Amino acid sequence: MKPVILLILISAILSSCTGRNSKATVEKEPATAYYSIAELDERLANADSAVFVFFTDPFTKDSLQYTRYYKQYNTTATADIESMLGALNSPFTKQEKPRPCRNEGKVWIFSENKVFQTIYFGWSKSNCAFIYLIKDGFFYYTDIKTPFISTLTQYREKATEP
Repeated sequence: MKPVILLILISAILSSCTGRNSKATVEKEPATAYYSIAELDERLANADSAVFVFFTDPFTKDSLQYTRYYKQYNTTATADIESMLGALNSPFTKQEKPRPCRNEGKVWIFSENKVFQTIYFGWSKSNCAFIYLIKDGFFYYTDIKTPFISTLTQYREKATEP
């Protein structure tokens, strides 16, 4: 008789432990509240200057040192900053790893003489036309649009060696 009572007691204890929480709760990543890269980093709204960096030979065979040589275009012009922010005002995709594409340049974005974000870009190859930034270990990509490509082309022509 004692084993039967012991068995009933154990069953009752086990069912009471799993009865209330029988469904496992699964934490899901909340849906993004951001529409664009520009919204992803609120500091971008405070940008007051930028340095547009254009790699001299981004498609060289040396994949480790192609970023070593570059020309740059420095600007504090409001129109230049707004053009860049406008290019970032597009839907994005979040990726854990970078795309297998070469960057053709980058933009160091400043506020009050301090760099706070770097934006990378490429446009020469149709399957690698993008703008992206890195935040919290993720890569946020958006397509690069023709007006911004024209702007970058103009800046590249004005760029000088550092």
